[in-house]
Amino acid sequence: MDCPLTIDVNRFIRGGQLIKYESEGNARIGIMPRYGDADSIQWFKVKPNCTFHVINCFEDGDEVGVWGCRALASVVPGPDQGSKKLEWFPTKFKPAPGKPIEDAILEDHLLFPRPYERRLNVQTGDVKERNLTGPNHFPMDFPMINGAFTGLRNKYGYTQVGHCDSSPAPGMERFGGLAKVNFEEENNEVSIKVEYHIFEKNTYCSGAAFDPKEGGVEEDDGWIITFVHHKDTSISEAYIIDTKNFLNEPVTKITLPFRVPYGFHGAFMPIQLQITDSSNLMKLP
Repeated sequence: MDCPLTIDVNRFIRGGQLIKYESEGNARIGIMPRYGDADSIQWFKVKPNCTFHVINCFEDGDEVGVWGCRALASVVPGPDQGSKKLEWFPTKFKPAPGKPIEDAILEDHLLFPRPYERRLNVQTGDVKERNLTGPNHFPMDFPMINGAFTGLRNKYGYTQVGHCDSSPAPGMERFGGLAKVNFEEENNEVSIKVEYHIFEKNTYCSGAAFDPKEGGVEEDDGWIITFVHHKDTSISEAYIIDTKNFLNEPVTKITLPFRVPYGFHGAFMPIQLQITDSSNLMKLP
């Protein structure tokens, strides 16, 4: 991914953004054969965007499918020089006072990150692009899939659901739920099927990861594990959600002894626990 982001220290010293999205800049995607080198990269020009997180990529005949969470501006915070106060988030990412976030999404034409598809034809060089969800859906980012399908055509993806509500830290995006997207089932002409698992009020998550069930036979046989923080009670927990029954309550909520800060990324890996001979305490091998 080559997105039109620029880094300018002098601009930052003058009160502007260190990292800035250039809406008129060029964006492109490079595809390299698995056993290729730099000279074998094939570049495809795409519409200007910021795609920080890829959901999955796969081959489909002469096309390479690229699914990612695309935004129409940088979500990297920095002072907005056009605002009266140097708030650390672009003004256009915030709805006007008294207006719901859904109105801001409509006005900014899908500005926030959301699932997006590109089809890149390696024979003709043609590019096809489309939004996978419409303005009636929540912003989504930090995607994950069943790792066994990395590089293969998959059916399901999972994301964190963005909520840009009021916050003590201006512009701090929070994630108030999770989404399960079905790439093979479309609700209408402009959206694939999406299921939402929204948390309790003032509860936000971070670091979500997919854990496949041992012995699972279907792609969505697994769990989503995520850290959540309850703003009203200052309690942090780990939620484990059955992805087969995504709309149900978490199967387990584990209270944590400390808080995992917002913005942390997560990954899951199995580890073998052993019991010592001298005690019943558990320890890592």
